Amino acid sequence: MEIMRPPEHLVIRPPSEARSLLVRLVRGCNWNRCAFCGIYDFFDTPFSERSLEEVIEDIDALRAIYGDIFKTAFLGDANPLHLKTDFLVQVLEHLRKTFPRLERVTSYARASSLAKKTREELVSIRKAGLDRVHVGMESGSDKVLRFHMKGTTQAQLIDAGHKAMSSGMELSYYVLLGLGGVELWEEHAKESARVLNEVKPHFARIRRLWIHPMSRLGEEIRSGRFTEQTPEGTVLELRSILAELEPSPMVLTCDHANNYIQVEGRIDLHKDGMLEVIDSFLSLPEEQRIRHYRSVPSVI
Repeated sequence: MEIMRPPEHLVIRPPSEARSLLVRLVRGCNWNRCAFCGIYDFFDTPFSERSLEEVIEDIDALRAIYGDIFKTAFLGDANPLHLKTDFLVQVLEHLRKTFPRLERVTSYARASSLAKKTREELVSIRKAGLDRVHVGMESGSDKVLRFHMKGTTQAQLIDAGHKAMSSGMELSYYVLLGLGGVELWEEHAKESARVLNEVKPHFARIRRLWIHPMSRLGEEIRSGRFTEQTPEGTVLELRSILAELEPSPMVLTCDHANNYIQVEGRIDLHKDGMLEVIDSFLSLPEEQRIRHYRSVPSVI
């Protein structure tokens, strides 16, 4: 089979999709206003929607290049759920037909985009082959969300989460430690736990805020409107969130290299053990804790 052009590459994907087939449906992010995020500006990727023909050609090209070897696939860039439902259904059906060995297909999704879809639309997208959505919750605090221009609210995060899960999709919510800064860290932790308790997503994925050099947040720091959280402060945030979580099968995981503490487990089975790991670390001598903080890379 002759390949007329190479398939396009994604800008970013979750660590859990490291071995996935990567299929680009949109370029960049249709929102791209969050103060803490500069990733698509850094890679000079303005938002645009790809045509159905382009995406289908990419899927066919990927099959010609790799064969049917993948068990998982990831759809990018930032928010394919912004696209029309019929478009997504056609892409997913062709993807599943072309790669019949796929066991899981996932995508990034904004809570606002999920909220705009009807439950029936999400069910049709799920039936066409989308198994899991990764949602940047970031914080459950309306104050923090508004400061960072996230474009969503606590109420919408809860509504979108319930809607996604009722459609049969797996749901991953991401929480950014440090997003409230020194000023709002306690509210950030408390309200984030509130959303997680209300929605009970399948996964709560923990990240530590990294100040991207091209993000708008840098200017907020220079102006004094935002004070960056300390390393130990982010560990205290993690402990605070975890302590507030009610028993459920939700898996909390620190599945990124930039987390200072790596804990993972089901809340109903492993919460106490995860708290013990955090408390054991916090009981270490200060110099030892500081050395550990300095040894952990700051990466996206």
